[in-house]
Amino acid sequence: MHSWNSLTLAEQTLLRRAMSRDPLAGVIQTYGMALRWAHAEEAPTPRSYSKAEQRELVPMLGAVMRSLVERDLVIVREVAGMSPSPSDPVLTGDALHAVLKDPVNWLWTPASERRFSLATPDAVRRDWVDDAYPVVDADGFPAWDGLSRAQREVLVCAAEASSMLTGPFGIWEDLPSGPVGAERIAWVDRQLAPLIPFVRAGWIEVRHYPGVNDDAFTVIPADGLRRALADPAVRYEGEDWGVGIGCVFTDAGLAVWRGGWGRAWGRRLRVD
Repeated sequence: MHSWNSLTLAEQTLLRRAMSRDPLAGVIQTYGMALRWAHAEEAPTPRSYSKAEQRELVPMLGAVMRSLVERDLVIVREVAGMSPSPSDPVLTGDALHAVLKDPVNWLWTPASERRFSLATPDAVRRDWVDDAYPVVDADGFPAWDGLSRAQREVLVCAAEASSMLTGPFGIWEDLPSGPVGAERIAWVDRQLAPLIPFVRAGWIEVRHYPGVNDDAFTVIPADGLRRALADPAVRYEGEDWGVGIGCVFTDAGLAVWRGGWGRAWGRRLRVD
């Protein structure tokens, strides 16, 4: 088996998704993130790929996926029930080729007629899971017990699938109706305080999700968070899930989470 560092960024991205048993749909956005975090020349601007941009990448990523399957590094299954299962049929040969060449199977939509999940053989996961994320020196960041409750809540939010900070399913309160001007900014600064250090360290990326029926987003830089969070329209105060401001771990942040804080949270399965 080759070393992890000998793999291309596209191969590494697909393998990470497979190790996490993620769906095929949406993987192209993950590839765009990986390019940005690696500061690759072909990386997209700090936003998601458009649907047209995703379709253009399907032939290249489809070829990479077929190669990984042929080398017994990745398994592609068609989801037969409500959720992925190891008993779902494995795709090979012409059936696999047909699925991977069709852009509709790569693009995320709220409801699809067919769904496909990724996995890896146990040996691949065992040999590469520790190499799949950057190694971060644990010196210099506080122990879990040294974090405030608000900091822990932000970290848990970034680690979870929903990852929303604002909106009806977010972990943060909506803007109060009264404060305006400097008073509103001061309120936002207090809410933002536990998040900013993780963003500036490059461990967490904050995003604005404007729509309900797609996975489009724009990245909000650290210096733009105050303005975004002071705007009720950006924060979103409606009832739809997944709209508003959310946060995700970067690859470097996942390494920190897995290397230290994640174990503490995993033992408790809740925020103390």
